[in-house]
Amino acid sequence: MKTLDQLYAIHSKIKNIFLALGGAGVFVMMLYITVDVLVRNLSNTALIGTFEIVSYYIMPLTILPSMCLALASGVMPRIVAMTNRLPQKAQRIDAIILPILEIAAYVLMCRFSIKYAISATNDQLTFIAGTTSLPVWYYLPPVAYVMMTVESLFVLLKNILTGNTTILYKGVDPDEENASI
Repeated sequence: MKTLDQLYAIHSKIKNIFLALGGAGVFVMMLYITVDVLVRNLSNTALIGTFEIVSYYIMPLTILPSMCLALASGVMPRIVAMTNRLPQKAQRIDAIILPILEIAAYVLMCRFSIKYAISATNDQLTFIAGTTSLPVWYYLPPVAYVMMTVESLFVLLKNILTGNTTILYKGVDPDEENASI
């Protein structure tokens, strides 16, 4: 169990890096839109392709890396409201079946998004921002789905090894252990 907690700690560090990436994306989006509004109001021109650049580059950079952290924190809707009213044995079964279903869904989404990304790369898919053709980044969704798959895998392993019936991974935090001593 300690090894699983150590591996989850590494996974959590990666999630924090992705969270910083998402936070940087929010800041860049705010700055880019603010500059665009200022340029529009102070002159008769605007930044070219603001909508497209924000839609195709900055929003995915903001949302996709943060999805795993949202999944791990319990912000995303869960079926726990239904399963916690079931008998203990049914909760134990659900605590194994639900992460398996999540893993299957994330693996499928990862597979489809990788195939789409490869197809878009082969077809040299671009979008028009003003008068310039810019490439589309389709490799971020597969990374997000891999991270979510790993998160659900940790939940599944924890539930199998400990008999836990929750759908969130709650490892032993070394800071909390030392605080109680």
